[in-house]
Amino acid sequence: MLRLPGPDQEPLSLKIQPWQAEDFQALDAAWMQLAGVAAPSRKPVRRRAYFERPRGHSKTSDMAVQIAWILLAARHPVQGIAAAADQEQATFLLESLRRLAEANSEILGTLQVLQQLIRNRLTGSRLTVISSDVRSSYGLLPDFIVCDELSHWPRPEMWHSLLSSAAKKPQCVLTILTNAGAGHGWQWEVREHARTHSQWHFSSLDGPQAPWITPEWLREQQALLPTPVYERLWLNRWQAAEGNFLTLLEVEACRDGQWSMQQEGIPGRHYLAAVDYAEKHDFTVGCVCHREGDQIIVDRMDVVKPTPAAPTQVSWVERWMEQTAARFEQVEFMLDDYQLVGTIQRLQSRYSIRRFPFAGGEGNHRLAVTLRNLILHRRVRWYEGCGQVPDETRDDLETELASLILRQSASGRVRIDHHQDGIHHDDRAFALGVCCVSLLEQVSGGSYLEITPPSLDGSFDW
Repeated sequence: MLRLPGPDQEPLSLKIQPWQAEDFQALDAAWMQLAGVAAPSRKPVRRRAYFERPRGHSKTSDMAVQIAWILLAARHPVQGIAAAADQEQATFLLESLRRLAEANSEILGTLQVLQQLIRNRLTGSRLTVISSDVRSSYGLLPDFIVCDELSHWPRPEMWHSLLSSAAKKPQCVLTILTNAGAGHGWQWEVREHARTHSQWHFSSLDGPQAPWITPEWLREQQALLPTPVYERLWLNRWQAAEGNFLTLLEVEACRDGQWSMQQEGIPGRHYLAAVDYAEKHDFTVGCVCHREGDQIIVDRMDVVKPTPAAPTQVSWVERWMEQTAARFEQVEFMLDDYQLVGTIQRLQSRYSIRRFPFAGGEGNHRLAVTLRNLILHRRVRWYEGCGQVPDETRDDLETELASLILRQSASGRVRIDHHQDGIHHDDRAFALGVCCVSLLEQVSGGSYLEITPPSLDGSFDW
């Protein structure tokens, strides 16, 4: 009797839900034939399956059970491929298999989990995990294929290569695990093909049905995420497009008409200064903020727009830091060591510098959720024209925030992004978000200072 991982190690047969049982049964005959075990003659054999479930509905864990069975039961060595959108997602299936094997060592003791594969030490059957490296998937002859979180795959080439590989062996089992996606692109076409063709088992859950997903958890997720993102992840509903981060009305509500760009800090107040640097294509942004009670206040935001003839130099960042440290006495800098490792090494003996993973998945998720929540509850304030770039048209922090989209990774994390059209940017939002995430750990008080409006020529004149 197979036991579930966890402190109680309850039998799977006692916890399984009807929709799980239906999906397991749909592929039983195909797995049995692949293993060389006689399947019931009256049972239809479907070797293609599309499982579409909301977040937290055991897609990966259920597939781990099926993979463990075929690796253990196959009477001849079988080779499987599990492909994921990225390396992080690819590790989830292996981790699920490892936990399952540890909870059932007397049954699955011959399964050995390595860095990118799991194998049966006695028979040689194995599953290899790959991410979106298309070159590694061509020429393979797998006996079974798992496509994990297909709706999050950025390009179709990996899918095309694996689909063609599945056609090379008559008994190859091909499964897709995913939640609802966005748009009517190639992933939607795959879904609709699976839904409308009889050789496929198609299963899609309409909203949360797992008893372990509590109403309290769903209410929290609904409060933190934009409606399209919540509906996609938790209600399992396809969306017309990626979720909008914020509306212009929601953003403009955080503008404080009584506040203005600060030229210097108040003695004794702690400030946080974040820098998002880009040399050629994106903006370079320096943002200074402080905290007053439960409010994050933007003191100043300086923006440089590069041109083909005049890319932004790292020296601008270092001069901006020197000026900021001179005018804001108790300031701590947040820098991305991937962008500015040389600057950090040169200046860390002079200034207080911390590192923030601008490109990291967990850091970006925390940044996106925190920034959106603060803005919706009007717990962050800035001055009119904050982050305006040198231009005749309006291009400031507010218009940038309202143009952002929220993307979801295969692991369920979200991040802010911008349309890749050469017009939109996300640099001001990132700099502000870094300040917000860091300042939430600190408390400071003080009063306002009235000063002159910002310069719009790309400099930071004091």
